[in-house]
Amino acid sequence: MTHFLEHMCFKGTPSRSAQQIANEMDHLGGEMNAFTSQEMTCFYAHVLSENAVHAAELLGDLLTRSVFDPLELSREKGVVIEEIAESQDDPEDLVTQQLYEVHFGNHPLALPILGTEASVMKFERRDVLSYFRKNYHRDGMFLTISGRFQWPLLREGLEKAFADIPPGNNGWTPPSSQNFKPAFQRRETPRDLEQVHVALGISGLPVAHKDQTALRLLNLHLGGGMSSRLFQEVREKRGLAYSIYSTSQSFVDGGIVRIAASTRPSKKQELLSILEEEIARLKKVPLAKDELVRAKNQLKSSLLIGLESILTRMNKMGRDIFYWGEELESETLERWIDEATPEDLLRVASNQDWTSRHSLSVLGPERE
Repeated sequence: MTHFLEHMCFKGTPSRSAQQIANEMDHLGGEMNAFTSQEMTCFYAHVLSENAVHAAELLGDLLTRSVFDPLELSREKGVVIEEIAESQDDPEDLVTQQLYEVHFGNHPLALPILGTEASVMKFERRDVLSYFRKNYHRDGMFLTISGRFQWPLLREGLEKAFADIPPGNNGWTPPSSQNFKPAFQRRETPRDLEQVHVALGISGLPVAHKDQTALRLLNLHLGGGMSSRLFQEVREKRGLAYSIYSTSQSFVDGGIVRIAASTRPSKKQELLSILEEEIARLKKVPLAKDELVRAKNQLKSSLLIGLESILTRMNKMGRDIFYWGEELESETLERWIDEATPEDLLRVASNQDWTSRHSLSVLGPERE
């Protein structure tokens, strides 16, 4: 429903039709769009400084006065269903979604963000309106701004744009972390493909966990670049895959370290064996000094170079507010990176019990 609302907020207000919204967005230049992730939706505008107040007024209209016209709603169901169909044609999307299902089990993170054709078709206008009124209010939103702008002028524009936003109940507080235990299941799905696609999941950590920095460094060392253990062992030494990587995803109450690769069906077992060997090494073999320096440089670079983009900076501020309740200064993040030791990384690998519990998702030809 949240993802569907992301679409519907661009489909008309009392003062603007869907066509007028589209025309106005293009007239502003730059970019105005939205995206939905597992735990939040972001509506954003990236425009020239002189158009900032106009963009704020348009965003305020969309987020406080959308009408959810029944005809537009019916049409947009078709659009979202086509988006779901497009995802179903992408093996990487499919094997990843299947991994979430087997790893997160009964947890809501197992559910697809796009929904299913059946769930989308059930939506009625009253459902959409009720969900919107329940969740889109002052205590459920926050605003971040990055770039060059005149604050007094923009603030006045924002106050007018969001004047109609309804009040919330209790004020904004970061969501609390709960104890989450992965399901650690396995699923292999036959698909008529040339390659077999493998996604392996191991335990991650909540965003605000004290060991989050060590986990990110460990993930970079495992599969975060061309010098990583997985890339060197799987691609460079054995030629088993064109692409192999690991990525750490963290949420309010848990996370997952996802390893993804594709190979020929006859090489699947060899690939899985290597993955298990490399994961086991993390618990047994501490990083050498130069390996840790390399991982730290990668993490610092991705952080600091990313902040040169005003969109990345805007997103970082929003995520910080959501998960931490305040913005984390880059100096603080750099200090956490500098303070990490090989023993910290070894401890995280041991505490997460990576050698004995995995989730596995496989998609490929039936003959394998």
